[in-house]
Formats: sequence, C-alpha cells, structure tokens
Amino acid sequence: MKIRLSLLCGALALLASSCHKDNNNSQVVSQRYVHKYGYAVSQEEWASKNYPGQVITALRSGVVVTATYENHELHGPCTYTYPNSQTVERYVLYNRGETAKEVLYDMSGMPMKETVQLSPSRHSLTLWYADGAPRSVEEFANDELLEGQYFSVLNEVESRVEKGHGERTMRDAKGTLLYRDEIDRGFAVKRDSFYANGSPESVTYYLNNQMHGEKTTFTANGEPLAVEEWVNGQLHGKSTYFKNGTKYLEISYLFGKKNGLESYFVDGDKVSHQIVWENDRKHGPEVYYVDSAEKTAWFYAGKEVSKSNYDEQIRLDEIVSLVRPESNYR
Repeated sequence: MKIRLSLLCGALALLASSCHKDNNNSQVVSQRYVHKYGYAVSQEEWASKNYPGQVITALRSGVVVTATYENHELHGPCTYTYPNSQTVERYVLYNRGETAKEVLYDMSGMPMKETVQLSPSRHSLTLWYADGAPRSVEEFANDELLEGQYFSVLNEVESRVEKGHGERTMRDAKGTLLYRDEIDRGFAVKRDSFYANGSPESVTYYLNNQMHGEKTTFTANGEPLAVEEWVNGQLHGKSTYFKNGTKYLEISYLFGKKNGLESYFVDGDKVSHQIVWENDRKHGPEVYYVDSAEKTAWFYAGKEVSKSNYDEQIRLDEIVSLVRPESNYR
C-alpha cells in the first residue's frame, strides 16, 4: 500500500503531460502547480526550475490529490479526498520520498486508522472507534507484534500484548467483537472468531502466520459447520462438513489438493456417493448408491473411461514404474 501511494503521488507530475497528449487514456482531469509561497506556476516552470510546493490533481473519479514536493521528491503531506467531496479520505506524510505516516478517515472526517513508521523496520498502528475513541494501539517489528493495547467501547483496556506475548482483541468500528488472538513470540498461534451475536464462528490454529492444525467452524446457532486439517496454510488430511449439525461430506486432501476418498452421507452415516481423487483429479471409481444398488463410473487422470480401459492404464502404469528405475540407473 505504501509503495502504491508513493508511486501514485510521484507519477502525478508526469500524468499532466500524458493527459494533454491523450486525454482518453488519462485519469487526470486537471492539474495545478503551486509554489510554496502560494503563487501558481506553469507545468514547464515546475519541471525546469525545481520549485518546492504542491501539485493539485483532479482525477476523473472525483478524487482530488494534493501532493507536496521539494527537490522533485515527495516531502510533506499528500492528501486524497473522497470522490466528489472536500473531505480527506487518506493523508500521507512523506520525508524525503519515504512514508513517515499514513492516516485514513471516514466520511465525517474522523480518523479510522493511523500507521506511523518509527524506523525502517518498526511501525505503530492505531485504530479508532466511529466516535473517535481508540480501539487498539500496536507496535510491530516488520510483521512481528511487539506491544499492543486493546480497548472496549467503554475505553477500558480489555487485553494486552507485552514483549510479543498476550491476547489481541479486535473489534470493528462499532464495537462488535470480531476475533481474539493468542499471541506467542509476536505471532498469532490461535484465533477465535465470532458472529455479530457473540457466538463462536471458528477456532483456527497458526504456525508462522499460516493456518496449521485443526480449524473448526460453527453456524451462528452453535452447530458444527466444518472440521478441517491444515498444514502450512494448505488443506492437508481429512476435512468434514456438516448440514444442520449432521455430517454430509468428508474429503481427503494432500497439500491443498483433493487426494483420496470424497464421501457424501445421508443422515450422517449412510454413504450415498463416493469419489476417488488423485492430485485434484478424479482417478478411480466414482460410485453412487441408489436404492441399495451401485452405479459406478471410472476415471483416469480426470477423464471418464471404461472399466477395461482403466484397468489397462493401471497395468501400463505398473509396468512403467517397474522399468523406470532400471532405465534411470542406466
């Protein structure tokens, strides 16, 4: 986000010339150049004399961007209005081309989020409620959470993170509880998320910022919805899904891809449909159980084939697997 903002502000001066050359391909409607002492200058003067001051750009979206420059670098405030409004949506403070602070505002002008770059590797993040009271104040070293304070709608501290350990409580701007994180060594190891009514939505475990372990999901009334196994951010193992609290589907995954048996159930225990997968493709029998009878289709590498063709392909695969080690050895 910071890089995108910097590039956008930095490119605004160049957009003026392209706007005049090809208005159809440019998002710029108009552009003004104002010396730091308050008088307007031409685009040519601005480019050739290296004036300090501001470039004010109106975009077709209705957004007005006001960027401050010194020695051809972004230095000072850069603001973005809401479309067709004078209310500032985003404020970015630059120091010699580098982002020092960024603030996001709502339509009423109240701050929602502030990021302050404390050093090249450390930054603070502050969030506010809609009424202007703080929601959370955090400090990071890159992605590692070092310190945090989390406030209730009554402006009371309801959880803390200290030296990378503790509990992180996140609410939305209206005060609705979103999730609670268990933080260890600067990273979340467990997240409990919640519905708007406060009932549990899911329980997820993490390792190195990736889902790792069992993830359990619930409906708003507390019934099970899914139980999944994750390894390093990928589905891996058996996943079970429920309807009305009753198991209706089980799928086996291997590092994010369907691999093994996929089974559908009636009333939680009676199998109605099974599919064999390999590397995310149907590979083997697909069986339907209807009125105590079985109907089977055969697949090889994702394509439906006859039973005899499937058996022949499997026989050839076995021959190749026996021959290949010898040929590789030679």
